Amino acid sequence: MRLFRNFFYLNRIVLGIVSLIITISLLYSSAEVEAGDESSLLLYSQFGEFCTMCEAVLLCENTNTKDVYNALPQSGQFTLYHLETRTFWSQISTIWEFFIKNFNDDAVKGHQRPVNIIKVDENNWSYPQIGEARISIDPNTIYIEEKMIDRESSQWIELVTNNHIGFCYRLPLWESLEIIEEHNP
Repeated sequence: MRLFRNFFYLNRIVLGIVSLIITISLLYSSAEVEAGDESSLLLYSQFGEFCTMCEAVLLCENTNTKDVYNALPQSGQFTLYHLETRTFWSQISTIWEFFIKNFNDDAVKGHQRPVNIIKVDENNWSYPQIGEARISIDPNTIYIEEKMIDRESSQWIELVTNNHIGFCYRLPLWESLEIIEEHNP
């Protein structure tokens, strides 16, 4: 009986500590969102910084003018980046990142996640190539292969030459995935 009572109290203490850590993390992260205008960043959502379970489709095209896309075009010349959810262990590390971020803002600068890369040349759609995207929050960039996307200006930059090659746009997720599936069954 005494062992059961001790376990009961220990369980309540652990739950209290976890609840306290989560509460402090939520309060801190909500205060941080209000501090700057991150809502204009590419991949920023109503949940704040791009979440671990979120997916996104980015269209990057070689152009000098910044356009607006409300849907994925059926043809053209562009590259699609389908950023997938973080891997299991990467998501687990998010708990640690939030905990550390409460004490040291400089400790966590971003994360990595899988990305499918599809190149479109008019009506020819390549099969998805699997790569890795590194999303950084300081500076606000996304690195995919030899390319970088500036999350503030949406510029698409070649890393080797550091030349501007175009702009990137976030597309509606589910509609874009349906069109991608049509071209890559």
